[in-house]
Amino acid sequence: MRLLYKYSDKRLSLRTLFFIGLSAGILAVITGKKVLLENTGFLDENMLYHMKYAAVDSKAFFLYVLRERLGTVIVLALLASTYLGIAAVWLYTGWLGVSLGVLAATGVCRYGLKGLLLVATSLVPHYVLYVPACIVLFKLCRELCAAIYFPSRCVSYTGNKKALLRADALKLTVILAVVIMGCFLESYVNPNLITNLLKIF
Repeated sequence: MRLLYKYSDKRLSLRTLFFIGLSAGILAVITGKKVLLENTGFLDENMLYHMKYAAVDSKAFFLYVLRERLGTVIVLALLASTYLGIAAVWLYTGWLGVSLGVLAATGVCRYGLKGLLLVATSLVPHYVLYVPACIVLFKLCRELCAAIYFPSRCVSYTGNKKALLRADALKLTVILAVVIMGCFLESYVNPNLITNLLKIF
């Protein structure tokens, strides 16, 4: 039987939640400059100096990044099969927004436009793969959780749970493959981009 399924939630969208988190992160840095900038070494000149002259072991870095990124995907996928699946996606989306807001605001407050360029460079080229992978993963997690625990939120659904799980397993496999490629770019390409950019700091 063909599987037709669509999750619908007219409350807070993930896009809105992300931008709320982003705004909160920026506001936190602006209003708490003394604590977050003066009393920490986050993105300060000393940190950038060590980043500029650090010898990166790409293989070890790749294994570390791979463990972190795949761990996140797997944890979210597992939580999607529980009652907390949708909440986990909401919380992680908000956390991503806050993290990016803090990073961007800190870079700009410390170095102006150069800081913004530093933040942008730190996200390429791997986030070109991570972003679509996250979008598909979040959609997958919400749909799976809703199908199991909140069927009233399904716009349409025909099929059975086994068919749903098989389809979701295939999607998850593709997501993992994309994330692994992103990990490779983050470990082997991005450090060189950062090192070259830091020559102007």
